[in-house]
Amino acid sequence: MKQNLTTISKHIFQDMLRSWILLTPVVVMTMMAGCTGCNSEHPTHKPQASDTLYTRDAAMRIYGYQPERALQILDSAVIVGNLKDWQADQYRARIYSSTQMYDEADSLLGGTVNARLVKARRIGERLLKNDSIKADKRNLLDVLEVLCNTARMQNDTTRWIRRSRQYVDLCHLMGPDQQTNALRTEAEIGAALCAMGRHAEGMAKMDSVIYELEATFHSEYDRSAFNELDALIIACKRKIVQLGVNEQYSETLPLARLILEHLDDYEQHPEIYHDGCDREPETDKERADYIRFYRAQAENYIAAAYTSLGDQGNMLAAFEKIEDGVRKATAREQLAYYQALQQRIESEHQHDIARKAMYFSACICVLLLLLIIFVVVVVFKSRAISRKNMILAQQIAETVNYREKYWENMRTEIESLPEVTNDDTLTDEQLFQRINDVVVREKLFLNPHFERQSIMERFHLSKDRVGSIFSKGSKYGRISNYLQQLRLDYSAMLLVTHPDMSIVQIATDSGFSSTSYFSSSFRQHFSMSPSDFRRDALKSANRH
Repeated sequence: MKQNLTTISKHIFQDMLRSWILLTPVVVMTMMAGCTGCNSEHPTHKPQASDTLYTRDAAMRIYGYQPERALQILDSAVIVGNLKDWQADQYRARIYSSTQMYDEADSLLGGTVNARLVKARRIGERLLKNDSIKADKRNLLDVLEVLCNTARMQNDTTRWIRRSRQYVDLCHLMGPDQQTNALRTEAEIGAALCAMGRHAEGMAKMDSVIYELEATFHSEYDRSAFNELDALIIACKRKIVQLGVNEQYSETLPLARLILEHLDDYEQHPEIYHDGCDREPETDKERADYIRFYRAQAENYIAAAYTSLGDQGNMLAAFEKIEDGVRKATAREQLAYYQALQQRIESEHQHDIARKAMYFSACICVLLLLLIIFVVVVVFKSRAISRKNMILAQQIAETVNYREKYWENMRTEIESLPEVTNDDTLTDEQLFQRINDVVVREKLFLNPHFERQSIMERFHLSKDRVGSIFSKGSKYGRISNYLQQLRLDYSAMLLVTHPDMSIVQIATDSGFSSTSYFSSSFRQHFSMSPSDFRRDALKSANRH
């Protein structure tokens, strides 16, 4: 008769879970419909020619820290017709050779170390044979630059020098605008010659480059452009490294100071260096990062030189300068890095703000729909629980009445039994019936102190015999279970017949020592609280 509310709650949860599962396809389809066109990686999205996201600029803005995404944009640009295959290959080669995310780029190609460099070289060598590349010197120059960088990073000195010379020759053919790039690459050739053991030839070439670039800063116009500044810094760095390899530390000091001198001038007068070249920082923040980066390298060269020369005074001063710079710049540089990365991501997202708005609107509509469904389900289940509780309360009341009528009907038969004694005249079951008749008829169980000892004294039975009577002659097993059942049945009767009585008073009148124990026992036995039972039992009675 009695139902367990825990089981009922479990069924309710399962019903709600089924509802959510059934709604999942609707949610997914709605979200797909809302975001169609806003997620370029979605397999069902067919790029359109009007999608400005799929362009060379979009890919090259993020390739440094998002090579995979940049490559996907290039693939889509080819599909929509914004790029030709050979143009996309040109930018793929640069992504593989110049991205900062080495491991991520390698993993895209199978995970082999430096797989990206091998891929970049293969693409570049294939492009050198392409008629469209050969017909445009700027495109050819770009491919040669990628091949130079790739060979240098692979420590392939022979190929490095060969590609660099091709690059320099092409720069000379293209005229004065490319002379600075030619000088920068000449410095790279000098470093490569030193690496091959041709130290004197390599040093002479780097000296020539540094002299020529430095001369531009003392021309009749008393100014130079950023491209010359950057080339001079690179050339000085290459020479400093080679001097360090040959332990010519004293000669590195003037070169490092020359870098610092030009960086200071660039920091104070950035406007006179502006030339719009690809290497020039575009924002104040990028310019500050550029200056800090190369200034830190120059100061490290100075500190290393003084350390090797054993000049402790200048060495300590140099290290203090480095420490001060690091202390001031560390937090700023970290923040700048993440802000730059965030800006790249946000710039890409600006191209599909409208589509994202549609996506979010669709999501909100779906959520509202789900919320309404959830509320409806909760209300429906709440009403179902209320009906089940009313049925349960009615069954509890009927069970209590049934027990009371059952013992009344049994009373005549019980009274015909002999008196309760400690002998074996009566069986344990018959003794229990006799004891139960007295306890129920006289309501002895309402005394909170009525227990085993009370039964022993009232019926003159031994402790063992009383234990045997309840363990073998009754369904309760223990006296405490028996008394609790009687008290709970009595309390259930009071809850229905005396609706004005408080729970505290009912607990006391039913023989419970505390209200909290009464409430916990009632809930455990009937699977509902006393107040819920009273409410639902009265509702059920009123309906009938």
